[in-house]
Amino acid sequence: MRSVAIVGAGLSGLAAAHTLLDVDNTDNSYSVTLFEKSNEVGGRAATRTRAGFIYDHGAQYIKEGTPLSLSLITERFRAPDLIDIQKPIWIFDGDGHIQEGDQKQNQEQKLNYRSGLVTLACQMAKGLSIQLETRIKRVQRIPTGWQLFDDAGTEYGPFDSLLITLPAPQASQLIQRSQLDQALQSSIIQQLGAARYNPLISVILGYQVQPRVRPYYALVNTDKQHAISWLAWEHEKSPERVPPGAGLLLVQMAPAYSKQHMETAALTVIEDVERQVSTLLQEDLPEPVFTDLQHWRYALPAEKADAQTLNALTLPQGLAFCGDAFVGGRLHLALEHGIAVSQQLIATHR
Repeated sequence: MRSVAIVGAGLSGLAAAHTLLDVDNTDNSYSVTLFEKSNEVGGRAATRTRAGFIYDHGAQYIKEGTPLSLSLITERFRAPDLIDIQKPIWIFDGDGHIQEGDQKQNQEQKLNYRSGLVTLACQMAKGLSIQLETRIKRVQRIPTGWQLFDDAGTEYGPFDSLLITLPAPQASQLIQRSQLDQALQSSIIQQLGAARYNPLISVILGYQVQPRVRPYYALVNTDKQHAISWLAWEHEKSPERVPPGAGLLLVQMAPAYSKQHMETAALTVIEDVERQVSTLLQEDLPEPVFTDLQHWRYALPAEKADAQTLNALTLPQGLAFCGDAFVGGRLHLALEHGIAVSQQLIATHR
């Protein structure tokens, strides 16, 4: 049995773990341990429950993806509260003109859960060995494999192989702090440096009375000329998302706005976003009864790194990389990449 450490328990890492554990024969089987710095799994498939409101403050839904990833969501890891958001997504431009979105895209499933996107991650985490609240600070290549060290200096391993699923800047920092061949280290850092991320600020506005009903579930800015990138009626996903009669708007700000206001006081940002939402909708919204704000410094990759080139360098050392740094921000793509790279890892051991 070969041991594998996975750093990061987002959907890519969770999918990789199951792909490895599914290998079960006398010649080739795996034990897997995941290490996650947060107190929960899921990465950007993140959900909060506060003051009676349930909301996805990161990714908003899961697209259909390939038949393989779709079957994982709808069959193997199916949860009873899985839903397909029925209302369409409309678009708006920098001048605030709202119009119908792409009909073909709106025919695709927009999968989510009544209890939030984190439900999928929790379903996938069942039965896995996961060390939560464990930030791996550095790794070391040794003759018998890989050793990992957390912030407190606690040592884990050795593991035969190591899979890193972190956002590229965090993965690069981990490699910089680690002990491995200098030429390999430099090459990894160079490859990871090709990825560029946009920051994102999510603002949540809860109302005692629902805002006016619209023919769409959400709005997306298509010309990238508006301070608001995404605006969703979160209670449209499911009435259980809000207290009886209440409403919830989720606003995600454009990269330029988010970058400019990353250090701005939360109350100032929330008040500004309230005004911008009201102007875009041409609706006098009441004072929110609940607000929240989330900063995502590594929200969406604007430029991707080349996983094929990077893993060709590292797989002979029992090291591999996967995740959104290589495929973009869609959850189904991250999940599928975790499967693909773990299959490559398996192939190196045959």
